[in-house]
Amino acid sequence: MKRASSKTVPINWIDDTERYILVPRMERKRVVKKLKRLIRVKGGCYFTQGVPLGLIDFIYRAVLKLGLRDRKLIFSRGSVKLNKRPTSNIVEVLELDWDLGTSFIIPMKRRYDTEHHFIIDGTKYRLRLMEIMTLSALLRLKHAGKSELWRSAMAASIIARGWGEIARKEPPSVSRSDG
Repeated sequence: MKRASSKTVPINWIDDTERYILVPRMERKRVVKKLKRLIRVKGGCYFTQGVPLGLIDFIYRAVLKLGLRDRKLIFSRGSVKLNKRPTSNIVEVLELDWDLGTSFIIPMKRRYDTEHHFIIDGTKYRLRLMEIMTLSALLRLKHAGKSELWRSAMAASIIARGWGEIARKEPPSVSRSDG
C-alpha cells in the first residue's frame, strides 16, 4: 500500500524498510521469534512469504465475515507440533504478549491444492483441507467455548454451503469420504 501524502498514515501501510516481521513460535516450551518476510498486509492481517495467494484472499474474507478486524493477525508457514510430534492437520494459534495480536502457523507439510471429499448431511463436496484448517483456527478466536470437532465441522460446512451455516446451533454431520 502506498503512503498517502497527508499527515495521516494508514494503519496497514508498510514502508520500504518494513518488509519483515518477527513471528513468535513455540519451541521447547518457550516463545522464540523468527524473522520472516512479509508479502501482503490486508487490514489487520499480515501474511509472510510462503502463504499461498489464494489462501490470503480466503483468510481476509473470513476475518471480515467473523468480525475479527479489531485484532492483529499474523499468518505464516512453518512446522506445527501436537504433543511434541510434527503434524500437518492443524493450524497452530498463539496469542502474543502485550496484546500484540495472534499468530497463526500453517503447516509447511500441507499443500494448498490438497483436496478431499467430504459428506455433509448426505451431500458430497470436494474441499481444500488447508482452507478448512485455517477457518477452523479463525473460528477458535470467535467461538472459544466450542470444541475442535464443532469448529472443524462448521468450517467444512461454511466452505461448502456458505456463511449462512454459522447461524446453526449444531454443526451438520460431516465425514470424510475416500472417493
